[in-house]
Amino acid sequence: MNNVQESLFRKLKTKGTQTIKSVLAQQQKDHYIFYQEATQYWIKSTLGLPYYAKNGIVGAPAHGRYLYFQTKEVAQAASAILNSNLFYAYFIAYGDCFHLSDTLVSGFPIAPSMLSDSHLAKLGQSLLSDLTANAIRKTIQTRDGDRIEYAEFYGAQSKPIIDEIDRVLASHYGFSDEELDFIINYDIKYRMGRSEAEDEE
Repeated sequence: MNNVQESLFRKLKTKGTQTIKSVLAQQQKDHYIFYQEATQYWIKSTLGLPYYAKNGIVGAPAHGRYLYFQTKEVAQAASAILNSNLFYAYFIAYGDCFHLSDTLVSGFPIAPSMLSDSHLAKLGQSLLSDLTANAIRKTIQTRDGDRIEYAEFYGAQSKPIIDEIDRVLASHYGFSDEELDFIINYDIKYRMGRSEAEDEE
């Protein structure tokens, strides 16, 4: 890590007196986030289930996890956080750069003020709408003969909204302009130059 990265992660842990785990509902609720365990350049986290059908039967994609919340607003804010450039940088620093573990997600430090930030919640919903609008429906045939249809998301096309999410997060964590600029441009050459389809190869 460089000095800027070390500084912003110190602030992340100092201001982040709670974790995502601390605000999860203890049982299944209507308001939830679904995220893919396999990831690379873009976190694949959605409010509710992304489109997925196996042999015409719509259901949940394989290899995903659920996070349940008490309210829609908290779920929206948490979704914004997980899709942020900041969380991606955290994932690269503390994960294995491919598998998004439950420990990494649930242990992410958050400031209590973030989950009551209506602007952050609205950005979470706006991001989902934008990702969905830019998604492409793909169909594949598995070796077992199953027909799989799914929505392929392209995070790079929604980066302006993701950058705005990071600006909001920066105000909660107390990041400097230099630290915010580092986060927004983190790994940008590779993230903007590759598609999610390439990530999964």
